[in-house]
Amino acid sequence: MKTIPLTQGKVAVVDDCDYDYLMQWKWGYDGRYARRREGSNDNTRIIRMHQAMVDAPLVDHIDGDRLNNTRANLRAATRSQNGYNRGKTKSNTSGYKGVGWHKAAGKWAAFIQYDKIPKHLGLFKCKHEAARAYNKAALELHGEFASLNIIQEPQPVG
Repeated sequence: MKTIPLTQGKVAVVDDCDYDYLMQWKWGYDGRYARRREGSNDNTRIIRMHQAMVDAPLVDHIDGDRLNNTRANLRAATRSQNGYNRGKTKSNTSGYKGVGWHKAAGKWAAFIQYDKIPKHLGLFKCKHEAARAYNKAALELHGEFASLNIIQEPQPVG
């Protein structure tokens, strides 16, 4: 593996066999992806590094690291599959994807989305149980694109 320097002090990781091809351009970092500009000022288009490497309309980073552009980390995906592989949102308060506090019930709720349809998975006394329910449903519904929670079990007191 080799690294390609980007703007903002970032680097992208690529396989040795792709390095020379990709180094023929100057690559930047847009806050999310490695990218470059192509064309003239009146007709400029953005080309993301991962899209230049995989011949598919949408490319998914398996490990979620958008600067890991090794072949083993890239795969063609549909928009839904790419969404399944996203991590938890910034507004998440439980620490787990697909888990939130249900104020009226006073319990943790687990939920998942599949084919644009939200699905309620149940109410749970602890967020760890809800996270396990999400993980089970994610494996069943999202398969290899499932982004699973790493469950941190509470430590016994005393």
